[in-house]
Amino acid sequence: MGCLKLRSDWMGLLVSLIATLALGCAPHDADDSSDGAVDRACDEPEKTQVAIITEMRFARVEDNNLSWGADLDQSSLGCGVDDFTDPEGNTGVDNSFGTMIPILELTEGAAIEVYIQDLINRGEVLIMVEMEDLDDAQDDACVDVNLLRGLGDPTVGTDRIIEAGQTFDRNMDLPHSRTESQRLENGTLIASPLQVELPFNIFDIALDFTLHSSTLRFNQGVDGHHSGYIAGGLYINEIIDFVSGRQDIDIGDLVIDLVQNRADLWPDENGQCQGISVVFEFEAKPAFFYADDA
Repeated sequence: MGCLKLRSDWMGLLVSLIATLALGCAPHDADDSSDGAVDRACDEPEKTQVAIITEMRFARVEDNNLSWGADLDQSSLGCGVDDFTDPEGNTGVDNSFGTMIPILELTEGAAIEVYIQDLINRGEVLIMVEMEDLDDAQDDACVDVNLLRGLGDPTVGTDRIIEAGQTFDRNMDLPHSRTESQRLENGTLIASPLQVELPFNIFDIALDFTLHSSTLRFNQGVDGHHSGYIAGGLYINEIIDFVSGRQDIDIGDLVIDLVQNRADLWPDENGQCQGISVVFEFEAKPAFFYADDA
């Protein structure tokens, strides 16, 4: 039915007015969706929540083929590499790199996660999750998400984890990513697509990981103890170029063999996959940005 039109008699006017209000022809600010989330426009970026990732590690694949992660290839064949199921029962999960972890843990590769945590604690890799226009911390139908780097010297507690409630600058000189109009539902945000730049120092060698077509899951935690994962794809040629021919990396040939046989993303015209799926699980705590950097 169309919006309000003039009628020749008052009864027609009354009927038209009732229909207009019932069908929402007039402008409105909110609409209750079936899942309880409020459908609001993302128009208040100053209402934000910021969190800093304090711990990060590779997601493992359990013996029963369970793994956290996202369906990065929309359940395609993935060059013959099997997908997984997450602990909530969702299928098509891609985390091929996770199957390599038990092998790498038997080699010098076991030190990678130690390097990652050390870089976080020293403030060299401060990954910040910012949710703009957050009307409701549990259910919000429109949230803009920034994944960026913080700048500052974090205070680390006696547990050797960054403490909550600290304030940092935005490091806009480093790559950052944004995706808009995302949904927060029952305290869980699923945001994509994002591109994530993760500079690490592995085997005393500087290396930039670039996760393409990434998905962020952020779980609102109790008392500010948040958790989640970042799932994305790495181009295997970047990994191969990094380790190929290096005399200072004893497991170079092993890594090349593993990624070539377990690549599961982005098949070329010959059906050969050019990328491998990777999932980082994380814990995060509340943080802030300085207002003059907004």
